[in-house]
Amino acid sequence: MRFVMKFIPISPVGVLCLALSSGAQQAPTQLAAQAPPPAIQMPAPTPNDTLKSVEVQPDRHVRFRIWAPGATEVKLHAEGPEATPNITPQEAYKGNSGVPLVKGDQGIWEVSIGPIEPGIYRYTFNVDGVSTTDPRNPLTSQSLTHSSSLYEVPGADFMEYKAGVPHGAIAAVYYDSSAIPGGRRMHVYTPPGYEAGTARLPVLYLLHGGGDSDDSWGTVGRAGAILDNLIAGGKVAPMIVVMPAGHTSTEFRLTRGIRMGHDAFNDDLTKVIVPFIDAHYRTVADRDHRAIAGLSMGGVQALNIALADATDFAYVGVFSSGWFPNTIKEEEDTDVAQYRASRKQFRLFWVNAGKYDIALQNSHATVAVLREAGINVEEHESGGFHAWNNWRDYLNQFAPLLFRVNNSH
Repeated sequence: MRFVMKFIPISPVGVLCLALSSGAQQAPTQLAAQAPPPAIQMPAPTPNDTLKSVEVQPDRHVRFRIWAPGATEVKLHAEGPEATPNITPQEAYKGNSGVPLVKGDQGIWEVSIGPIEPGIYRYTFNVDGVSTTDPRNPLTSQSLTHSSSLYEVPGADFMEYKAGVPHGAIAAVYYDSSAIPGGRRMHVYTPPGYEAGTARLPVLYLLHGGGDSDDSWGTVGRAGAILDNLIAGGKVAPMIVVMPAGHTSTEFRLTRGIRMGHDAFNDDLTKVIVPFIDAHYRTVADRDHRAIAGLSMGGVQALNIALADATDFAYVGVFSSGWFPNTIKEEEDTDVAQYRASRKQFRLFWVNAGKYDIALQNSHATVAVLREAGINVEEHESGGFHAWNNWRDYLNQFAPLLFRVNNSH
């Protein structure tokens, strides 16, 4: 018996194997002629294809553009004006309520703001009531419930990623928490050369503000670039910086009966994150090589955790923050009392807030209570507002003051 295998073309690139048959060769079955597939059609060009959506002019005015031919109203919500020297609070926060864009030719909307001080800032567009990131700008910063686009005005040397400066790495680290249900994420900065090194390093736990996320310090906060430049300039010893997620859910709200800085995040940081970091990174796992700092909500968290766990942190930074007046008595009876019982002195307790900061009075009142408790607070008052341009400055000033004792590991 002779077996013959037949192959019949069925497309320009494929063949069909026919069932085996016996006997004389059979004529192939003729397949119905198929029409060729349609040619790939490229979409028609639009003004959006080559649109440069954000441009910084030589005079530091910034032009924003978006292609929205069918829109009836477009607004820009942008950070930046609050960094301008001698600006009034009303002018500074104008961008928060939205700056109208003007519709021009080909459906392109446009507006300019400025001049803007050097730095990096967040912005979004609002198109007919819908908030959106800039579709032509890939640079973003995550907050708790949304993302924003980023623009940079060059000239802030201390926070720029510069050629010739060794750069560290910022990793997104996922972990399970016994304090907060579900998977958790934090960002961890390791200094240049960490992967090839053997030295054990001190750790700064750096907390974000209300409504932001563990991504914020690494993006709009530029913590990585700030540390890179300080290390390259010999102003700080290499350190690990841990940037955890300060919210315990995807909603930003204060739980009734729980004061800010007294929720499950405290246990997440002290009982889960700190042991995790000490187990997975080359740290000097003692109080003298551990610092905690935060801004706004994160400042209250850092304040309360440092007092309640004074045996864990020797250095504290409170940026644009402080206790609310109606909670100060409770704080004295709890966290301050725990600090007194610990009999531990801080090597540094550093506080700073801006002249027009909404938290300035809280900050002053809190410092008074801390000093009465015997804490040697180093208090500062900068210019400016409750904004990232201040908090980046504060990190740049605070980090060089850390780990000056026994830092030879």
